[in-house]
Amino acid sequence: MLKKMKTRASHITIISIRAFMILFWAYVALDKLWDLPGFHQALKLQPFPGWWAGILFWSLPLMELGIVILFSIHPFRNTKHLFFDPFVLSALLLTVFTVYIGLGVAGLYAQKPCGCASVLSRLSWGGHLVVNLLLLLLSILGWYLTGPTAPMARCKRYKKQVILFLARPQVVRIPVYAVMLERVKKFKMRFAVFPAWPVRAINYDT
Repeated sequence: MLKKMKTRASHITIISIRAFMILFWAYVALDKLWDLPGFHQALKLQPFPGWWAGILFWSLPLMELGIVILFSIHPFRNTKHLFFDPFVLSALLLTVFTVYIGLGVAGLYAQKPCGCASVLSRLSWGGHLVVNLLLLLLSILGWYLTGPTAPMARCKRYKKQVILFLARPQVVRIPVYAVMLERVKKFKMRFAVFPAWPVRAINYDT
């Protein structure tokens, strides 16, 4: 009963995290696309080469929409490749954002507009760093609960190993039993107390 409750709680947690990440990435992507020229202008104010802005202003929203799509279709397909896992991609992108904001908080470059979603852009760099860290932890938790190290996945692998362990002796036991039975038969015939001798027929008429 306790195991079922833990499995159900993990399942609800996964669904909740997935739904939240879909809403988050969809919002920040659509917010950029809604005001693409403004987002492009904000990127030009960032402390990196200007030609980056010409790439990021369209590639970044597309990457975020791609994560939304993967989050949407992931429950209906078995994602074996690590870089097609939406939680992994979300964690990687958030890591880049977190490092970028962390460098700003550390004072390695001048404080400038973030150029991200309108709600987050009103936060201070310190507050933005905290939000990014929380989102990064959610992505890592989601990957932990759904990836190859997931508790439910380990439980399924353990059950499979137990079933194979129990079934394997059956495969070996049958031929071993047949060989032993044959050896016992030969042993009885060879060391019988009254071995079978040919019976000579007696004719009582003579």
